[in-house]
Amino acid sequence: MKSHRIIEKGERKLAVTSYAVTVVFIILGILPLVWMLLTSMMDNESIDATTPKFLPDIPRTIAITLDYSGQQDQNEEFYRKDAMKATWFPWMANMRENIGEIKVTGVKDGHELYNSKTTAAEFYVGQPFIVPTQVFNDNVMKAKLPRIKESGLSKFTYYGQGNKAEIEKASTLSDQPLGKQFQAFFSERKLLDGKVTSLVQSRNWLRLFDSYRSLNILASEAAVSFGFYHYFFNSLLICVIVIAWQLTFGAMASYALSQLLRSKKTKFVVLMYFLATIMIPGVSVLIPQYLLMQKLNLVDNLWAVILPHFAWGFVIFLFKGFFDQLPKELLQAARVDGASELRTFLRIVIPMSVPVFTIVAVMTFIPVWNDFLWPYVVTKSHHNWTFTVAMNDMQGGRNPRANWISAGGVVSMIPLLLVFLGTQGAIEKGINFTGIKG
Repeated sequence: MKSHRIIEKGERKLAVTSYAVTVVFIILGILPLVWMLLTSMMDNESIDATTPKFLPDIPRTIAITLDYSGQQDQNEEFYRKDAMKATWFPWMANMRENIGEIKVTGVKDGHELYNSKTTAAEFYVGQPFIVPTQVFNDNVMKAKLPRIKESGLSKFTYYGQGNKAEIEKASTLSDQPLGKQFQAFFSERKLLDGKVTSLVQSRNWLRLFDSYRSLNILASEAAVSFGFYHYFFNSLLICVIVIAWQLTFGAMASYALSQLLRSKKTKFVVLMYFLATIMIPGVSVLIPQYLLMQKLNLVDNLWAVILPHFAWGFVIFLFKGFFDQLPKELLQAARVDGASELRTFLRIVIPMSVPVFTIVAVMTFIPVWNDFLWPYVVTKSHHNWTFTVAMNDMQGGRNPRANWISAGGVVSMIPLLLVFLGTQGAIEKGINFTGIKG
């Protein structure tokens, strides 16, 4: 049966315009996140290119084979140094190229002696310390080799003389531009003890995500557990504790203000007191807060970051707005039945107030997760840094790279996206009851 609803003049145009505006705003909102995700997978040269690039190039893997046949037997350190020279020196000379990985295999008399692998994540973290200049010689690598081993910047596996099964000899030299640049470097410099018998170039899409691994390696240099995600867990722990406190004590205080205080004048004065705290700029109490934490011996402690978030007037305002609209007859019936105020709150008020609890949790999570200034001031050691402080330190480091910053931004946004997507329905319902009007 067809609908005979009367369509008003201009209704369709209004609907089309509304949908068009909504789509445009969605695209504009998503574009920064998409761009950040794409740049996290690009190399710096692509990001800084004069002609903008919107899609990342697949990094290249260089596989080098060094043959030591006819030479005297040497120890493991000798071969390790030669492998590192074949990796770090030509990579530094071609750092503008999109190299994702260099593999070096050493062979002697048809047997594999060793293999080594260095990824872009490891190279770009170690480059300022291992090869800060274009000076390439044996003494430089001899001095830097302990740092490479200590930091695990290159994986090296030594099999020993004749301990590995015999492998087929192959002489393949790449005719691609980057491969030729490597061959020219080795032939001109004469740095290697082994003879380059094979140099193969290929593409490896897994290396697109090396910027995320770089975050972890950077944090490992600071000797924190879990790598860069240690800071992630610090921020998450702070958010969980603050949200739990706000939902527990903020809700109880608001319930008392809404339902237990009888005097309207007292209610008004108390509410105005909490609202007045919202008007105080956070920067103006920064120094008094720091001095207080210093007297409590909490400086450079996670509790120093957590405690200032324990009293928010805005939370009281939201909860009270919702509790004012609860049916008073239902609460009075519970009291008549002999229920205590705590039992009434736990068994009746909380189940009816899930929307406002959700919106308070989300609106607490977002500013606490994004908070930078106070954690930056009150924490000193890497172990107590939050994610935002670690991001700031990375940007101001010796070798800040745009793709690392983008990768950190993507990781930091994941919890916000998950929280918002998971609670969107409850947020919309909560806004309708808390007195917030659009």
